[in-house]
Amino acid sequence: MDNAFDTALKWSQYLHHRVQFNPHLQEQIIQDAQNSITSLTIQQWFDEENATYRSDDPIEQHKITLRLLRQRVFSALILRDIAQQASFEEVTQAMSALADFAIKIAYHDVYQSLCEVHGTPVHANGSPMNLIILGMGKLGGQELNVSSDIDLITLYADEGETTGRRPISYHEFFSRLTQRMMPILSEQTAQGFVFRTDLRLRPDGDSGPLAWSLEALENYLILQGREWERYAWLKARVIPLGVDQSEDLNYLESIRRPFVYRKYLDFNTLSSLRQLHDMIREDWSKKVNKRNFVENDDNIKLGDGGIREVEFIVQVQQLIRGGRIPDLRVSNLLTALDKECEYGIIEPQDAHSLKEAYLFLRRLEHFIQYRQDAQTHLLPHDTDTLTLLAETLGFPSLEVFKQTLNAHRSFVNQRFHRVFHTDQEDNAEDHQLEALIQSSFEASQTQEISQRIKLFLEGSKIRRLSETSRNKVMQILPRIIQESKLTAEPKQACLLFLDLLEHIAQRSVYLSLFVEYPATITRIANMIAASPWAAQFLIQNPLLLDSVIDWSQLMQEIDFNSLKQQLSQHLKDAVLPDGRSDIEQQMNIMRDMQKQIRFQILAQDLGGKIQVETIADLLSATADMFLASALNCVWKDLRETKFPQAPENANFAIIAYGRLGGKELGYESDLDIVMIYDDKRPEALEQYTLLARRLTTWFTTMTPSGRLYDIDLRLRPDGDAGLLTISLDAFKNYQLNHAWLWEHQALSRARFVAGETALGEAFEDFRKEILSQVRDPQTLKKEIVEMRQKISDGHKNPTPLFDLKYDKGGMVDIEFMVQYLILSYAHQYPDLMKNLGNIALLKMCANYGFIPQALGLECANIYRTYRATQHKCRLQSQGLGRVPVEDVQTEREKVCQLWEAVFKQPR
Repeated sequence: MDNAFDTALKWSQYLHHRVQFNPHLQEQIIQDAQNSITSLTIQQWFDEENATYRSDDPIEQHKITLRLLRQRVFSALILRDIAQQASFEEVTQAMSALADFAIKIAYHDVYQSLCEVHGTPVHANGSPMNLIILGMGKLGGQELNVSSDIDLITLYADEGETTGRRPISYHEFFSRLTQRMMPILSEQTAQGFVFRTDLRLRPDGDSGPLAWSLEALENYLILQGREWERYAWLKARVIPLGVDQSEDLNYLESIRRPFVYRKYLDFNTLSSLRQLHDMIREDWSKKVNKRNFVENDDNIKLGDGGIREVEFIVQVQQLIRGGRIPDLRVSNLLTALDKECEYGIIEPQDAHSLKEAYLFLRRLEHFIQYRQDAQTHLLPHDTDTLTLLAETLGFPSLEVFKQTLNAHRSFVNQRFHRVFHTDQEDNAEDHQLEALIQSSFEASQTQEISQRIKLFLEGSKIRRLSETSRNKVMQILPRIIQESKLTAEPKQACLLFLDLLEHIAQRSVYLSLFVEYPATITRIANMIAASPWAAQFLIQNPLLLDSVIDWSQLMQEIDFNSLKQQLSQHLKDAVLPDGRSDIEQQMNIMRDMQKQIRFQILAQDLGGKIQVETIADLLSATADMFLASALNCVWKDLRETKFPQAPENANFAIIAYGRLGGKELGYESDLDIVMIYDDKRPEALEQYTLLARRLTTWFTTMTPSGRLYDIDLRLRPDGDAGLLTISLDAFKNYQLNHAWLWEHQALSRARFVAGETALGEAFEDFRKEILSQVRDPQTLKKEIVEMRQKISDGHKNPTPLFDLKYDKGGMVDIEFMVQYLILSYAHQYPDLMKNLGNIALLKMCANYGFIPQALGLECANIYRTYRATQHKCRLQSQGLGRVPVEDVQTEREKVCQLWEAVFKQPR
């Protein structure tokens, strides 16, 4: 540490000056620097300094002891940092803890003195009312630099009047309190200062009151709050004063959060922050023009690739996405950067490089400030001092230091330009739309497209736009035409994109998205050229548009374990002020996440990354996840509000049937479910019936985020006339004694998806018991063929096209054959009872020899082809899945041949 102290003395003129005039300080500084500096250290040192100086006036005493404390902390940090004993986090957190501590001391001193004269402000319930002090900027993020101003905003809960011997209004009381705190912190005395303090971030700046009531703040932010203030309030943090302010802080957060974090993805933030960045740079340039020796590269905070650009890169994503991703609502920059990497907003390599650059620049900033304890961000101008700085930082030479600095700043600046598109030129007005249309589409299409664009521009939605939004539309249109031209279906892509643009035009945030991220236009054009259904999905859910920005993230394999953790955390965070679960918010969280997952599957589907079986598996896994989560949420709410004595975990299970049971779900499939319970308590039926009803409502209710799923309960015992939920014993009795054969067929595709695991296992054991019953083959054939005929009679096809699902030789024929084979042979071949899907089961039957092997394998592949074709029809908005007969004539004949082989009668 002695060698480090010599280095510190050589670099820091501040430290050298202190020791020169007080040689005894060297031993103390070295001793102080032996251990990490924490909040406890600061309290201990304050007590020590307080013990050496006594005054009858606590304010005057603390003005001195806080300054002596600041000298100790600053000097020890210099030595620890130069000796590479203190991390960046220790330095910034120590300074932030010092600021918190000093503010707390100054506050209580002044508060007590004012209360003695004017009386104590109180809430309506009689409890003392305290000032709410917000640390903004780096203090808010607990990342204060070593010679920094602190930005504060002071607030109070309600208006009123004190009742002391000289009563004053609360407004005057807290304004005086704020005013009298400032000299304690920032006045320059013989011992220096504690922190320079800035109150200009408060509403109305220097022209506004020093302290604001929460109600006045709310009105201001709603009516006058500006974009740069959202940026400022992003990092707001309440300074802990050691008093209970929970109710006031809850009210404050209810004001702050919707102002800073918009419910929608706010891409207008990009242009707003770009303007703020330019304004800050312009203001700084005006100041340094008087000192023409100062170059842009000299300023490591405001110059190109400086600290401010890193902050803007990270914080713009918080402002854009924080309304939708609660984990981004943090004030610390490095924590926010880690979260953005975790959510795939910033690539891991970019996040790592940004973090390294930020840590390097911030440490360099500290070393510059250690020099003279000055709030500066300018590199030394003369070579000798710059060389000494490089050596103190541990670089072997000035050249290596400059190379490292330039590499970090170059990366940051390039990343900044990528995010903010600062080099983008607005040349949309130069495009001649008609000429572009003529050159982009076939002659037979140009008239229709020209007419559609004309109607689009003359439509009421576009005419009502502001000039700024209309300019954005005119900037976007040429790109839509150009990108549509390059797709497989140019006309379809262009017309559908115009429908989408018209739908979102009133929301400038989406226009800003297309302007700021033009690559999204390319990707969306390709998607809707491939699928009109995808276009409608986007029109109905424009919040998904932001997902297209990071295409690589959209193409990644879906990690359901991670999604379950995220969903669980988001649902847990959705609480009302009284601590109860916010049901509406939870429902919307599920709906928004479901759309995001479906869109990711859709993007991979249209991109040819996944096959139809994988699509169905993913969609089924998605439904499984939401069924389990909804069950947990609803039961928790019922226990809190209606059944406090009910067991913590419901002895309840959700059984999937049909397409969900067979893991063959489509994008718009209903969920066929049956709900059972196993609970002998007298009140169990009533409780679980309400649970089933609430679950159904949870899924089918239309909220601002839409509907989660349509639920079909008709496969439960006794169908629509039956109970919503039934006990396991009653279910068994029904299946054994009253069920129709088709209900046993349906069991072949049933599976447990959510609820109590033991009950799910009991259901599966009983399911196998039913499926493995020995049946008379002839009776079984007769009943299944009759049931198949009933289905045909109920799904007449009046067209000359082939219905892939219901027509003779179609998918239902294959499904019925598989179900017949399961019910015939499961008692001998238990593998048939596994819920493997029709393709795998048909292949298994072929390999066991129940059907002609070659024909059985062919029909398994035909079923896959049918499913893929049906899927394509739906993506083309041809929902019924009907195709020309000649396209599937061979496949149809093969299925009919297999039918004849299985049932010994022609199909």
